[in-house]
Amino acid sequence: MSEERQAAKLGDELVKRDIITREELGEAQRRERASGIPWYRQFLQLKRVNFGVFEDILRYEFHSQSDRAEHQALGRKLVELKAITEEQLAEALEEQKRNGRLLGSILMDRGVVTGATIGQALSKQYGCEFAELAKTPSERRALDAVPESMAKKYQMIPVALEGDRLTVLITSPQAVGGLNHVAVMLGKRIHPILTGATDMRDEITRRYKALRSIASSRGGQQKAAAKAAPAAKPAPKAAASKKAAEESTKSSKASSKAKTQRGSTEVTTQEATEQNVDRKKDRHRFHDIAKEASGLPVIKLVSTIIEGAANSGATDIHLDPQDPEMRVRYRIDGILHDVMSIAPEIENAVVSRIKIMSDLDITETRHPQDGHISMEIGDTEFDIRVATMPTFLGERVVLRLLDQTSVLSGIKDLGLEKEDEDKLLRLVQQPYGMILVTGPTGSGKTTTLYASLNHKNVMTESIVTLEDPVEYQMSGINQVQIDTDIDLTFANTLRASLRQDIDVLLVGEIRDAETARIAIRASMTGHLVFSTLHTNDAPEAISTLRNMGIPSYLIASSLTTVLAQRLVRKICPDCKKGFTPTKALLKSLRLPESTKKLYRGAGCETCYHTGNKGRTGIFEVLEISPEIRRMIAADEPTDKIAKAAKLKTMADRCRDKVKAGIVAPEEFLRVIRT
Repeated sequence: MSEERQAAKLGDELVKRDIITREELGEAQRRERASGIPWYRQFLQLKRVNFGVFEDILRYEFHSQSDRAEHQALGRKLVELKAITEEQLAEALEEQKRNGRLLGSILMDRGVVTGATIGQALSKQYGCEFAELAKTPSERRALDAVPESMAKKYQMIPVALEGDRLTVLITSPQAVGGLNHVAVMLGKRIHPILTGATDMRDEITRRYKALRSIASSRGGQQKAAAKAAPAAKPAPKAAASKKAAEESTKSSKASSKAKTQRGSTEVTTQEATEQNVDRKKDRHRFHDIAKEASGLPVIKLVSTIIEGAANSGATDIHLDPQDPEMRVRYRIDGILHDVMSIAPEIENAVVSRIKIMSDLDITETRHPQDGHISMEIGDTEFDIRVATMPTFLGERVVLRLLDQTSVLSGIKDLGLEKEDEDKLLRLVQQPYGMILVTGPTGSGKTTTLYASLNHKNVMTESIVTLEDPVEYQMSGINQVQIDTDIDLTFANTLRASLRQDIDVLLVGEIRDAETARIAIRASMTGHLVFSTLHTNDAPEAISTLRNMGIPSYLIASSLTTVLAQRLVRKICPDCKKGFTPTKALLKSLRLPESTKKLYRGAGCETCYHTGNKGRTGIFEVLEISPEIRRMIAADEPTDKIAKAAKLKTMADRCRDKVKAGIVAPEEFLRVIRT
């Protein structure tokens, strides 16, 4: 689906849901044509909608193609139940043609039916169970199992919890799709029941408010009982201490009174007192936040967020402070997805809870901090890197989930073509030389380096890695954490490692000329060196080293291969569909016009309606043969070097995966620079 069509359907869906009017949408689209600012960005800026609304609509993949038939089926069901007449149905359908709103909303606005009647009709239409809202109270443990923000995002009311079976009320059959995400995040089986409610959000707020009231009243009773208990008499020592403290206070007051008679000292004392008061207020505030962060609801919410990310296969969790609520997003297969929002009342408590778990200072909110959490989720051990950063609206927190089992992958798991795979397997067994892996941040360079190290023999070889940071712990390998604050830089550590009788050396990144020179010297003196560079393709690595001031003859003598890579999303196998490509698409992909069929994902629950599930790598491997070595030493330009090497580029490899039905054409255009 093109971006223009997607935006148009998104606007229609917002109108149908009564979030904006058709007139407001038209005005925003006119401003977009005049200013270039997308219409949906205008509504976000005006706080008419939030990201959660867009994510909710996109999740259901705009059921617009079948909406008309479904609405008519609902209307017919209401007529069968004698809830409306044929005339009322015809009038409502006519109004729907004009404004595009949902049929149920139109009928309720006209006062013809109630929310309960719509719920009963939908239950008959879809064969779902129905329950009246007023006669279905919520159990406390059911509400405790689901964070309020999650209930509001997915428009559901938890009512019962039996073992791992959670029963929830929903008002639309379309909400069932979103409940699959809830099931994954909570680790429970969801049993949905249709109900009728005019304002689901208000009902959710009311029930959770009642739950908090019960909890606070119990806490109040406990405090009252504590006050009613007779106070114990102070021990003699305590009484003496109290008396001494009173005398000390009197003496302090007398001294303070004497000081206040001096003009200049009076101002100093007042400022000091105000500072002490401010410090006390801050201590009390952070004490309250820490107390709330240690409360069961916040602990459960943070655990739910982290466990949900692990169960969803997310690599990162983003907690972004926004107005009016904090957004929680998962990065799945390289793309961020909205999951839930956190109410402003508990934002600080949630951030503090994460800080406590990662051993950070909860009182430090003005400077970035880095921490670490070790957590077992199911049978998998996760190392979670935590990074905080102050923003205008509060602290932003990003958690990187590192699955320790992922270090078990080898070169054959990377997605290399057979030709490149055999080439790399042969090269990593060389006794010395330098192997460079290049690509932007997040392109999988570290995974490739670790996979290469897994093919080295830790029993007979001495292997050391210099990393910033150490992401995965590998047994049998000595890993060094670079720390520039104490001058433990790549260059300094690399220089020291040359005296450590090392066979294989991994340098996390070549950032400067000094590190490059030492790494090259190491590769020329009997060490096999692995490292990374930030370049767009393999031949560009040669230019980058030259620009660092490394002589071409040294590059030619030390370099054995350069591997450039990107990560691309694979088509979801559960919703993979073939289509006939247009000439324009084939031209942009540089595929022959004779290509009759390509593939893409239609979107389903398995892939979160993205059409993609999982990622694979695309690579270009530049092996430094004697001829290429001669050209590098002769300062030949990189385009001539690539041509002489008959290099199969990343674009070529990705194009092959598109033709094979592994990667969608849209993914090729997103990742590959054409």
